[in-house]
Amino acid sequence: MLSTNTVPEKTRTGWHYNCQNGLSTVVDDIKDGIICRIKLQNHDKSALPPTDEKPLEVVQLAIGAATSSLCNAIFSPQKDTAYVMKSDNLTITPKLGENGDRTFEITCQGPLTITIIEGYVSTYCGYPWYTPMDKAEFKRPLAGWCSWYYYYLTITEEELKKNTDWLAANLKQFGCEYVQLDDGWQGRGEGLGDNRDWFTTCERDFPSGMKATADYIRSRGFKPGIWCIPFTQSDEKMFKEKPELFIRRNDGTSPGANLDIYPDDLVYQWPGLYHIDNTSEAAKEYLEKLTKMLCDEWGYDYLKIDGTSVCSMVHNHYRKNLANPSLDGDRAYRTGLEIMKAIMGPQRYLLNCVCGCGWAGFGLSEGMRTGGDVELSWEGLLNGISCTLDALFLNTIAFYTDPDVVCVREPLPFEQAQSWATFIGITGQMLLSSDKMYELPESRVELLRRIYPVADIRPMELYALDSNKMPEIFDLKVNLPIGQWDVVALFNWQDKDAEYTITPEMLGLEAQDWICLDVWGGYLLENKNGELPIKVGAKSCRVVSYWPNLHRPQFIGTNRHLTQGSDDVTALNWDADNLTLSGNSQIVGGDSYKIRVYVPDGYAPHDSCVNRVGNLGEMVIIKDSNMSTDWKMKFKRL
Repeated sequence: MLSTNTVPEKTRTGWHYNCQNGLSTVVDDIKDGIICRIKLQNHDKSALPPTDEKPLEVVQLAIGAATSSLCNAIFSPQKDTAYVMKSDNLTITPKLGENGDRTFEITCQGPLTITIIEGYVSTYCGYPWYTPMDKAEFKRPLAGWCSWYYYYLTITEEELKKNTDWLAANLKQFGCEYVQLDDGWQGRGEGLGDNRDWFTTCERDFPSGMKATADYIRSRGFKPGIWCIPFTQSDEKMFKEKPELFIRRNDGTSPGANLDIYPDDLVYQWPGLYHIDNTSEAAKEYLEKLTKMLCDEWGYDYLKIDGTSVCSMVHNHYRKNLANPSLDGDRAYRTGLEIMKAIMGPQRYLLNCVCGCGWAGFGLSEGMRTGGDVELSWEGLLNGISCTLDALFLNTIAFYTDPDVVCVREPLPFEQAQSWATFIGITGQMLLSSDKMYELPESRVELLRRIYPVADIRPMELYALDSNKMPEIFDLKVNLPIGQWDVVALFNWQDKDAEYTITPEMLGLEAQDWICLDVWGGYLLENKNGELPIKVGAKSCRVVSYWPNLHRPQFIGTNRHLTQGSDDVTALNWDADNLTLSGNSQIVGGDSYKIRVYVPDGYAPHDSCVNRVGNLGEMVIIKDSNMSTDWKMKFKRL
């Protein structure tokens, strides 16, 4: 699994090293490689080079061909191989060829030590079912709305329509695509393990039925989603009439039932009273029927399935009683997923609620819910953050991680709601809001507008982060044809105010002149060569963008999205002869779109369309509908 090579001056097939005296080398045999930081920790280090053991100060993420002087590795998702490097003044820079092939330029001083880890995710990190993600159908994580974290079991057809209508008028144009109905639609619409009959609709709460509900969601411009636990049932009649379909104890009873006799089976009750034996022929017929009903007959394009970690556990616990005991719990669980995914096809999104275990769904699930439920509180937010730290390195690599929803409604204090929205927006995970949307105050809606859709963000810290240490700084590095910049989110997890000092060195940036902008506030921040002292209130956050100072009028972001132009600005040009900055932007209809520019001393806007306050200029564009718009700003020298 591990091999280490120290290469002063050497050539190996596909690799070309010559790193003495600051010369560069090119690595050209990792076509899908991504630049990242890997910490060789919690393993036998006798075969490994020394590694920096200092506490992690900054969590790095990337959009585009971003790099950082803090990165020390290249990872190939397809090969599941990591190339961890050590040398003085090491830099790794991606190079794209005309045909899209990727090579990497490595610059360092002195000998270059490379540790090659084959099976990095599957073996070294301990995820044996690892499969590289196929993004052919879903190029970004899902973004939408979920009914559960406001309505819970009280969701009704009428309330679902009200929220769908509001979303169509207020968030669809920003990138909200899905409306997902959660628990409460089935059976009586109430209860827990005794109410998992997926073939019965709660007529009291959904009188029009589930197909009509999906049709309504689609008529408002969204893709419909629905929640269920496919591997359980609570239909007692079905349990009696189809004994071959279910897992049974030796006495014929079901795990999850008769807890007065079998208290050890408590963990199996919540998902449902009767557990499907996924290894049986009857299960294949059952799961095909259920999936066809949800997807083909009713028309749901997104399934959120729950209780899957328990599925693996109960199959393991009662393995001797299965129709095919040669399959362990994980393989039985995957058998069920394979049956469902074959009916769903690649064009429908499967979110698998593994909740921190049940990881055998790699390769069969577009999304993975990585932790337990959140709730409308600071502690609820921390639940989502903790599971993010554990699994963020798998996001976009193996599947899209789901840290659970974002809630921004009152009585959650505004600063905490802003922190929640910022955290989801800066990490690039699945995004599902879950409030009573049509009652949200405008200030809370504005938080959501600036994080839809999910930006094309990938992790640069390619290892599980320590959730006990709660890193406070998340640095999103953007490198696109229009430019390079950083968006830095600072989170104060404590109940008292805190002061930070950010430096370019901390962010893996060069020491030079930098322009810093408060992203949520939209104003410039004074800094000295990128060194920025900043205060963050208790249980709140600040977001700062870093831009290399070009010493002439320059673009420094927009208010469209937290990522400051990565999706909305498609072209950017500076005409030095005519002192004109021009570009193209994707405008959201009805939104007050703000283009921000830095105007250094000695320059001034020539056009009245640019409002200047100090060194900050701003152009506002408003269109009636979503469209692509060219814009330009002319300046003059003073």
